[in-house]
Amino acid sequence: MDTDRWRRLSEIFDAVVEAPASNRPALLDRLCRDDDTLRREVDALLAADALGEAFDAQAFELRASTATTWVREHDAAAPVGTLIGCWRVVRELGRGGMGVVLLVERADGQFEQRAALKLIKRGMDSDAVLARFLRERQILARLSHPNIAGLLDGGLAADGRSYLVMEYVEGLPLLDYAARHALGLNARIECALQVCAALQFAHRRLVVHLDIKPSNVLVTESGEVKLLDFGIARLLGDELAAAATHTGAHAGPLTPAYAAPEQLRGDPVTTATDVYSFGCLLYELLSGRRSSHPDDGTSQPEIQKVLEREHPEPPSKAALRSEGRAPVPPRQLRGDLDTILLKALQREPERRYPTIEALARDLRNFLHGMPIAARRDSTLYRSGKFVRRHRVGVALAGIALLALLATTAIALREASVARAQAQRAETVTDFLVGIFGVADPRGSPGGVRLSAKDVLDTGAKRLETSLDNYPELASSFAEVLGRIYGELGENDRAITLLQRSLRLRGDPPRRSDAYADTLAVLGRAQYEKGDYPAALASAQQALDIHHAGGKTATALIARDLALQGEIARRQGDFKHAESLLTQALAMSRATLAAPHAQIAGQINQLATLDSDMSRLPEGIALTEEALTMFRSLYGENHLDVAENLVNLAVFRMQTGKVEQALPSFDAAIAIYRRLLPPDHPLLADALAGHARAFDRLGRYREAEPLYLEALAMQRRVLGSQHPALAATLNNLAVLHFHEDDYAEMADFSRQAMAIWAAQGKPEHPFALISKSHLAVALRETGDLAQAEQIGREVLDARRRLPGDNALAISISLDDLGITLREANRASDAVVLQRQAQQARSKVPMPALEGAIARAQYASSESAAGDKSDARSDIDAAVAALAALPTPSPKQMASAQIVKTHIALAQHDVEAACIAARQALELDPPDDADHGWRHAEAQGAFGECLNARGQITHARDQLQSSLATLQRVRGADHWMTRHVREALRALPKV
Repeated sequence: MDTDRWRRLSEIFDAVVEAPASNRPALLDRLCRDDDTLRREVDALLAADALGEAFDAQAFELRASTATTWVREHDAAAPVGTLIGCWRVVRELGRGGMGVVLLVERADGQFEQRAALKLIKRGMDSDAVLARFLRERQILARLSHPNIAGLLDGGLAADGRSYLVMEYVEGLPLLDYAARHALGLNARIECALQVCAALQFAHRRLVVHLDIKPSNVLVTESGEVKLLDFGIARLLGDELAAAATHTGAHAGPLTPAYAAPEQLRGDPVTTATDVYSFGCLLYELLSGRRSSHPDDGTSQPEIQKVLEREHPEPPSKAALRSEGRAPVPPRQLRGDLDTILLKALQREPERRYPTIEALARDLRNFLHGMPIAARRDSTLYRSGKFVRRHRVGVALAGIALLALLATTAIALREASVARAQAQRAETVTDFLVGIFGVADPRGSPGGVRLSAKDVLDTGAKRLETSLDNYPELASSFAEVLGRIYGELGENDRAITLLQRSLRLRGDPPRRSDAYADTLAVLGRAQYEKGDYPAALASAQQALDIHHAGGKTATALIARDLALQGEIARRQGDFKHAESLLTQALAMSRATLAAPHAQIAGQINQLATLDSDMSRLPEGIALTEEALTMFRSLYGENHLDVAENLVNLAVFRMQTGKVEQALPSFDAAIAIYRRLLPPDHPLLADALAGHARAFDRLGRYREAEPLYLEALAMQRRVLGSQHPALAATLNNLAVLHFHEDDYAEMADFSRQAMAIWAAQGKPEHPFALISKSHLAVALRETGDLAQAEQIGREVLDARRRLPGDNALAISISLDDLGITLREANRASDAVVLQRQAQQARSKVPMPALEGAIARAQYASSESAAGDKSDARSDIDAAVAALAALPTPSPKQMASAQIVKTHIALAQHDVEAACIAARQALELDPPDDADHGWRHAEAQGAFGECLNARGQITHARDQLQSSLATLQRVRGADHWMTRHVREALRALPKV
């Protein structure tokens, strides 16, 4: 059957329904002839019409139901593989009153994408339905929000039916998701707040949804909520839309169990209508029961009568009636949540929350333990309603006596409470006045200009002597001040205050969540100070308290696990750190609704671990995910955004994209300077990272001042034994290596190693980096025996470390191989460097470092007599250096010198001379007291000239080279010895 047949069915019905009842049988016989199927379908429509007023109230539903049945029996919506616009049908997802939803994928080859395509059903293309369908597309086009399934495309299919294409959300309906993940109260409210965010966005664009229900709210596996189906949504003030969705005085299409009273009556709708429907959704999410208790088969008029006759019971009572199956314990719903939900579900729109934003604000206040704006449904209001209905009876009652008794009792109770509160308030006031009194200019002849930090310091000092009679108040103030000092990076003061707060609470509250929360903050401050044993003890104690409450998976437990993971990472136990951080992130995703600061923070912690373990692609992906989440929560000007920008810059450096790292460092440092005190550790870290980028780019004069500024900050704030200080010292060692200042390189490396030794971690991965730098510095100053010993110690220690350390091991093998080659043990060097090449092939490594290592390997191969492989490897290294997006003249010059020596060994004099000239051009004369690279190139060029027979010119080059190398690198340096031997080998003239 096709569309024409459906239209014929409609025409026959229209003709027969207008005819007198006595004439209908003959008319049907004539119009339907021998088509019995057509006759039965018309009879079905006539029977529905006979329902009279009930049909008028449900015309849309009945017509849609008949059409749906007909379509389901006679035709598929669109077979698999059908092309609709640029989309190919994969499968059917579901059906509704006027359309079918299909899973589709792009078929135009531009890019891969899956989406949900909503296609109008055959036979449902009446003017009213088409108007609704097109209006839904128009409304979706106005709504672009992370929590709303967005519109991607729309148009007409080949058969003329309208369609629209929406974002495909792979997730579960809200109630199913909450049940499957056993979400607690806070996590459920966080999900609901995402729905609020979507509705708030829609309302600001004058769109009311009008069909908020669990099936229209999907939650992805990551916890992101998506609001769907704006099929009956309306633009406020759009009278045409209102007419299209109503039938006479009755309501249009809706879901009765979640519809507001005015929606059921067919009255005008407002944003308060969505407030009511959202209240129904939240009521069921928290209590496990519907607010009006309708069965799915309850008719719209019956629900309307129930809402007019009864008020919803408090959700805490509804949860009690769930016989132990309530998703949230009833006691957690009593009080504020009862008040919030009953206000949202008021029968009269004007008595509900004025906006969805106001409702969301009260939900956030509840989550944060703050007072809510909603007041409990007033006894006076309900009494007034009763009086108006029963004026005579109430007038004859003894209301005066009851009022007097109630007033007296309330007055006595409130007087007692007021006295206690007044005394407490006076104490708090005196404390605060004493803090801010230091800002009184009368106290100083020249006046005072105090910063917020000065006032904070005054408060901490007064706390030592004030509030002795109020330990609870003193504990609260100590905790608040401790948290603030921790955020300011003053960890010693934070630890002192937080420990005092815990002592003041005494024994009874030691098992409380609040006590555990303060312990966790204390652990964070101890971690930032570098006192890892104390930090681990505090974090474990907090975790034990949370577990003692019978809980196994909460956001607080996830936070405790993450802190332990960070401590393990800082101590070099990367395998244990990964286990803890992965477990914490999974728990946070399951118990919190994204985007959430805790989820983003733990993603960031895992990304930092990936950086430590040289897993760069994974780390970059996680960092970008965390940065996107933080930006969605806070915008650009926030500390967490700045921290992620620093991490992203570090990853870009690690992948060789150093120039791209500079803007991220600049942006992060600008945020830190705006929001932090001048000596904050986060600012110091960012400055050190920025310096490292300049160092990598060869901009040493820009790098060193930033390093020294960061180092001075860290010493002032963190002391002389903090691991962050060791990291900056190590970076300064690298800078001095690049500047050929090996004595300073060795000194900074030893300082960094001493800090790790004081921490009891001499074989921490970071300590081994500093130790390897010391070995390189000793090699370059000519102490090959000591360099070999330390290099082997580093290699052995790296092989003992748990986890995948292939990259670090390959670096140790290369460094040790170079040392052995310079000690004239080239064959041993080749063995080690070949192992390094094999290890490096299995891990990602920046192209520059890979090319440098290959050039050094080629030099060892040549020294060991393997001329052919040496030539192949040096050519590959030179090609890799030439292909770098940012050239490195110094490294290219070094590679050309290696190529010179290899070509000479193969008696390819012309190739050697070309390489030597290029090295001379890339390494022009430098500071005569420090520069040795030009002298090295001169020596190589002198050897080429000797091979050409240009003895006099060769002697000039070699003598000049020798003089510089003896002065800068020393008479016994391997490079000096090599040039001296080449000079001695010149023929006598």
